[in-house]
Amino acid sequence: MTRYDRRIVGSCRELASGDGIEAFYQGTLMHRGPVTNTNPDYGLFWILDTLTGSACLIDMFELDIVRIPPPAVGSGPFLRSHRSGNVEPATSYWREVSTPG
Repeated sequence: MTRYDRRIVGSCRELASGDGIEAFYQGTLMHRGPVTNTNPDYGLFWILDTLTGSACLIDMFELDIVRIPPPAVGSGPFLRSHRSGNVEPATSYWREVSTPG
């Protein structure tokens, strides 16, 4: 399993800035986006939530966290510009919802 396979995250120590995550509550997608900061001592991390467009503080103990793979383009997760020449960015990446379990 590589670092970017879709899988359940058990600790903030498994996350790094730029990792894409989905956060579920009882099987319902609540948040999705790239990690911006972590505080592993308290089980908290921040994301830029693409569902609401705002920064969001996530509690590992209240939600099921799934790391999602990066988009197929670019050199790493979320490290591509929005436009590259005349090529439109892939938008289907944020439409695919994983399952929490």
